[in-house]
Amino acid sequence: MSGPASRPSSANDRLTPWFDVIRSFQPSVSFDGTQVLFLSDATGLPQVWRKAARGGRARPFAVGAERAGRVDASPKHPRAVVARDSGGNEVWQLELHDLTKGPREASAGVRPLTSDPKVMNIPGLWTEDGQSYLFASNSRDHRFFDVYRCDVDTASSPERIWTGDGWQMPMASRGTKTLVQRVNTFLNIDLFLLDSGTSVHLNPHTEEVSVSSAAVGLDGVYVATNPDREFLSLFRYPFDGSPPQLLREYPGDIEVVRAAPDGGTLALSVNHAGCSELHLLGPTTGEDRWVPVPHKGVVAELSWFPDGSALAYDLTWPNGHEVFVLDLRSGTSRRLTRSKVRPPERVPEPRLRVVRAEDRLKIPILELVPRGRPPRGTILAVHGGPESQARPWFDPATGYMVAEGWRVVFPNVRGSTGYGRSFVHLDDGRKRMDSVRDLRDVVRALVRSRKAVEGRVGIIGGSYGGFMVLSAITTFPELWGAAVELYGISNLVTFLERTADWRRPQREAEYGSLETDREFLASISPVHHLDRLRTPLLIFHGRNDPRVPIGEAEQVVAEVQKRGGTVELVTFENEGHGFEHRENLIETARRAAQFLDRFLEPGPSPAPERASEDSASR
Repeated sequence: MSGPASRPSSANDRLTPWFDVIRSFQPSVSFDGTQVLFLSDATGLPQVWRKAARGGRARPFAVGAERAGRVDASPKHPRAVVARDSGGNEVWQLELHDLTKGPREASAGVRPLTSDPKVMNIPGLWTEDGQSYLFASNSRDHRFFDVYRCDVDTASSPERIWTGDGWQMPMASRGTKTLVQRVNTFLNIDLFLLDSGTSVHLNPHTEEVSVSSAAVGLDGVYVATNPDREFLSLFRYPFDGSPPQLLREYPGDIEVVRAAPDGGTLALSVNHAGCSELHLLGPTTGEDRWVPVPHKGVVAELSWFPDGSALAYDLTWPNGHEVFVLDLRSGTSRRLTRSKVRPPERVPEPRLRVVRAEDRLKIPILELVPRGRPPRGTILAVHGGPESQARPWFDPATGYMVAEGWRVVFPNVRGSTGYGRSFVHLDDGRKRMDSVRDLRDVVRALVRSRKAVEGRVGIIGGSYGGFMVLSAITTFPELWGAAVELYGISNLVTFLERTADWRRPQREAEYGSLETDREFLASISPVHHLDRLRTPLLIFHGRNDPRVPIGEAEQVVAEVQKRGGTVELVTFENEGHGFEHRENLIETARRAAQFLDRFLEPGPSPAPERASEDSASR
């Protein structure tokens, strides 16, 4: 790999290769175990590819002008369902694809299962017999999602099998049984087991109960959930609705549960301090087998081979995002996909640190430090959500910034997931600004340890992280030298008024209600505090964003320009919430890097760092 002396001199020449690293993810194993379907951005936009399970050349399978969001291979037949939207608008439509067709005749093997461009269809899963596909749709009422079953062998319309005024989706299925979740909020979920026209409420509760994943087994439903505990643990819920049994808990959240085709083994992905661990659990024997993964990173999807001998899984880590196959007999993994281009420089493994907030709460941070040279400066990168977590995954823009000499710090402020039920609720409602103060306390700790210079720290964040950026630079303007905000919330009132109807109830549960909290929401909205802004600001937004409409960016720009401040807005006509087109990702990274260089580079360099840990971290 190239060292600093041999790197191309042009910043653009150094940037583009980072985005040539192909990401392969979300595997789905074919009915006969001979192929693995997966999403890949090899063409510059996520599309469906396939590869022989034994290895060989990856080939395009379902490639179109718009992005693919999911692929689900049938468990019994050579076909798959693909979800695709338009311009990033998240109005997903479902297509049935024939696996027997080659790339040149692939279009002949495509049949739309849904087609109304005004209806959003959330992909779900196949029934065990491979005859029907289960999904959620808001076709009855755009505010709510019902569960539908589509018989893919007939031309009949999908059948609505579960209805309610809320957000409901299928989670798992076996035989005649289908598990449905009702999302009251992202952290409070009810489960219903449907079977031949009957339904059982599996987890009636009065206090909040979260659910991350579930599988229908032979003797019950296996659920990653957290009744009366901090972390998501594994419970078995009997089919008749009788009290559940705790099977296994870990010092972290179980995030993915997948049952083997014969129901004899469960595959679990567990979040331990931000990194994923794989476990194979015998639900009847209690045997728990930990399986190592090749890199410290994040596993988001698991797919069983039909004979139960292997698992396909995706793994993202700071230097790649690939699909692997785990052989259960040997316990070893082999890489199924391999990007032809590797990162121009190896991204260093993130350092896990803890900073004490003003109220002594421990705030975990991930720190990426350039190799072989003192950092040029420090940039805080704030995750979205807020129910999310900064973790060690592959991000070409971050890799490029670190290679260019920047220290990049990812704070997991209060309200982040991954640290237990209590921690995630520390920013709810009227406590919203406590998480913004955590950003201040992280910067103060970095300044004390000579890892940053006050007034010259950069900050970047997207979605809710964009709200955090705008709040930080208007609440603590003295800390920052430059800010980059992507598709973020500037006004909580207009955001809740204009976000997609199906999202509003979940977001009000986190931020507060327009009916009862409008005055408070307005009071903490950064758009109303731009008179305090003195940080140069760069904003990116997609025109088709259904979650955070572009008006959130436009009102900030208008207000800052009226006051004579420094602000730039970059919009993409073919993007929604989060960017997918490679050329747009490159342009975003290029413009952001130039902006940070322009406003953070001048002035004296930070003093040499202390060798010991920051005093606030102890």
